[in-house]
Amino acid sequence: MALRLSFTLDSVLSERIDQFAKKQELDRNEAVLLLLEHGLDRAAGEGVIEPIRDRDFKREARMQKNIDSITGGLDDLRKEIRSLHHLVNLSMKDSEKKNSRRGLFK
Repeated sequence: MALRLSFTLDSVLSERIDQFAKKQELDRNEAVLLLLEHGLDRAAGEGVIEPIRDRDFKREARMQKNIDSITGGLDDLRKEIRSLHHLVNLSMKDSEKKNSRRGLFK
């Protein structure tokens, strides 16, 4: 019976998997399964395998939250600038109308 699993990867590891999948002409799921199978076979032969590096998903989550906050602030700033630009254009058009004269000589 097949099980569906869910896990979180950092962007570097995800990119490495995608590169491996492309090189092997596999889709991502098949590549992950192949890597897991080979990794488990290797682990069975070698015993305990030390992690390559520490993974700090909480730090990644904080960074993503900060990025999302900055992105939201930039979106708000963009909207404010558009509003100000619109108001300046309206003001300039209104000013032009007040300063224009009718007749042949201006």
